Amino acid sequence: AGSPENAVVRDRIIAELKSAGYAPEVQAALQCDTAPRNPGCTAVENIIAVHKGTGEGKAVLASAHYDSVPAGPGVSDDGAGVAVVLELARAFAARTTRNDIIFLISDGEETGLRGARAFADRHPLMGHVGVVVNFEARGASGPSMMFETGPGNARLMNLFARAVARPSASSVSYEVYKLLPNDTDFSVYRKLGLSGFNFAFSNSASLYHSVRDNLQYLDRRSLQHAGEHAFEVTGALADADLATLSASSDASFFDVFGLFTVVWPAAINVPIAVVALLGLIGLMVVHRDAFTVGATVWAVF
Repeated sequence: AGSPENAVVRDRIIAELKSAGYAPEVQAALQCDTAPRNPGCTAVENIIAVHKGTGEGKAVLASAHYDSVPAGPGVSDDGAGVAVVLELARAFAARTTRNDIIFLISDGEETGLRGARAFADRHPLMGHVGVVVNFEARGASGPSMMFETGPGNARLMNLFARAVARPSASSVSYEVYKLLPNDTDFSVYRKLGLSGFNFAFSNSASLYHSVRDNLQYLDRRSLQHAGEHAFEVTGALADADLATLSASSDASFFDVFGLFTVVWPAAINVPIAVVALLGLIGLMVVHRDAFTVGATVWAVF
């Protein structure tokens, strides 16, 4: 953020949006943070374009960030996400949709999510956002996984299961993610009570935030998969009644070999676990001779 190279990328993004028929806006702001983890200020320049829908409801926010860390060119993190959002914008420019779609290509994510925070804190369009679709990377290959949704995700996950043909999704991944000291721009919107879908591919993690995060090492299959997810979920959300997608209940979920998504109420997780534990105890009683200390330790490890 703030480098001459970042300005070059900014201008290329603006040119792409203009060629697709948009009138992109640059939101320039000085965003500061006093938190001990990441204090300081960043002069951010967010790029925003809007596809107008025919309805009067809330909008879909499609987001990625164009800044990189100083160590590398940021092709996967998050140039791939930017390419996805630009391709979405180009495709939806020729489509009629029910809902507005706000395309936000933010700045300053790597310095503390400051571009997203500037948009959330200061831009009038933020009050119009009803759901968020964010694209990230923590590596350079692997499936584009939907690893975060947000609170009250039951209806959103039902929409995801219907819309996505080659899913990669796991609620277990989100539980692991919450334990790590990582955030994405999606975190800013989740803390404001918004939900949606957060995607990232994370294989080849050794390339993350390195000089080798370049075009040579980006797996094109990962980029393609991210694009498929983007078009499927954004297309479904663009024509949905977003007011009906909020729910008080959460869903657990996982994909089955990328063929379909299994979704069930998170409220039954504890009863299922209890039944499984009782079944295991039953097996130990019936087949207690097989449950020797050595066999049990071998099975665990």
